[in-house]
Amino acid sequence: MDFGTTLKQLAPFVIPLFALLIPILAILMRALERIRRNNNLHATIRQMTERGVPIPLELIQAATTDQTPSKKPWSSASHLRAGIINVAIGTGLMLLFIVKRPDEDGLWVIGTIPMLIGIGFLLIWRIETRHQGA
Repeated sequence: MDFGTTLKQLAPFVIPLFALLIPILAILMRALERIRRNNNLHATIRQMTERGVPIPLELIQAATTDQTPSKKPWSSASHLRAGIINVAIGTGLMLLFIVKRPDEDGLWVIGTIPMLIGIGFLLIWRIETRHQGA
C-alpha cells in the first residue's frame, strides 16, 4: 500500500480529529498563560517580602482575585441584531438550497438551524424589552 492510498483512507478520520483538537489546544494555551502570569506575580510578591519592601495593595488584590476580564452582558440591541442576522442567514440558506438543489429533498432544512437560533435571539430581545418597560 502506498502513501497516497493510506492518506485517502485516513483523511475522513484525521480531519475531524484535527478540527476537534484546535479548540482544545486554544484552551490549553490560555490556561498555561494564566498559570505563567500567576507564577510571575507570586514570584514578584515573594521577592518583595524577602527584601522587606511593602507590598502594594494592587499586587495583593491581583493575586487574590481572578484576572480574567469580565465579559459585558449582551444588550437588548445586540440580541436584536444577532436575531435579525441569523434569521436572514437561515432564510438565505434555505432559499439557496431550494433554488440550486431542488432535486435533493430536505437539503433546505440546513437553513433552519441559524434561523431558529435567530428566532431565539429575537425572543430574548422581546422578553428583555418587556421587562425593561415594566
